[in-house]
Amino acid sequence: MKSVPSTPGIPLLQNLSSGDSRSPLSRALDRSLNLKCNRMLSFLDEHKDSLHLYVSELRHFATSPGGLILDDIRAIVWPVLASALIKDNHPQNDFASSASVSDSDFESALSTISDEDDDGDDNDPATPLIGCETDEAPLLKLKAHVEWNQVELDVNRTVARFPPNISDANRKELQNELTPLIVRILCDCPHYLTKTLEDSVLKELALMYIMLWKEDAELEKSMRSVELGALFALSWPLTWFSHSLHHYEQIVLCFDLFLAAHPLMPVYLSSAFVLWRGSTLLTKPQEMPIYHHFLNILPDEVPIQALISDAQALYRMMPPSVLRGMLLEKYRSFLVTKAERPPLPKTSLRKWLAAGTATAAIYLLSRYWLF
Repeated sequence: MKSVPSTPGIPLLQNLSSGDSRSPLSRALDRSLNLKCNRMLSFLDEHKDSLHLYVSELRHFATSPGGLILDDIRAIVWPVLASALIKDNHPQNDFASSASVSDSDFESALSTISDEDDDGDDNDPATPLIGCETDEAPLLKLKAHVEWNQVELDVNRTVARFPPNISDANRKELQNELTPLIVRILCDCPHYLTKTLEDSVLKELALMYIMLWKEDAELEKSMRSVELGALFALSWPLTWFSHSLHHYEQIVLCFDLFLAAHPLMPVYLSSAFVLWRGSTLLTKPQEMPIYHHFLNILPDEVPIQALISDAQALYRMMPPSVLRGMLLEKYRSFLVTKAERPPLPKTSLRKWLAAGTATAAIYLLSRYWLF
């Protein structure tokens, strides 16, 4: 385990001198983060040999304002949180089993793949791929994997995703380690990221429309009326926003949250992002490509801490069991009563394919575009 930094001060927050020209609120926030950071450092030092027994406390640190603050702290806490991820006990066939209108487009958009999946059962033992016969496959065998070249290209595009001030030599070393790591995962999990979009991320992102419906009915109706679907947000949960946000500090706050929260939290944060931009979206021409482009490209300046707080508020108001249960049924009934199309009708995807825009998005994401 890495040692706790011996100096409790926070380099980025040492602007609290009498000559600081910032507002009183900014100085108060910095003092609050300094206090939190010192508490965390003391806690980590006191329990450095038994942190796995204090997962609840670590989750609280990670999800409270400011997150884990320092990368030195993240290097210690993230592995503990990753080894104790909150489990999602939601049954895989929930959407299909709870459907009340068997022939509705909405049910089709949210249904899971049946037990008789023509692509094969993921529960069957994975068949090792060529070059992956053992858990410790040599590098040369990994390079023989069919996906090696594509993964290497994707990893080479992660330059902007590394922490600031990292040396080129260190970055190159990490990239050289990352490519074989990803290929090993593909060896162990041959079906990784190969399930259909509807059955995986888009199914959960469809829940976003229920939250929008409860929080801003006008926004939900406008997005649904243009058959927008959820493709615009597909990379958000897939990459934990690391491909869409522009600043490292914003990205690590998202990772702090997601490592300590329910697996559906990326969908709650996606909803918070859409609600934040909703008023501006409604001023745009009501056309699907315009809506998609506006929501898909996040601005440079994002109030990430406020949006995280909004996502946590949505989670408290509509926890997963309620969102997937009572609210889902109410939303289905609402759609049937209004005789409106669902958020992700089959024709919507066809329109994107015909226009040529979704083709690129689906291709990139299907090639393990994780950064």
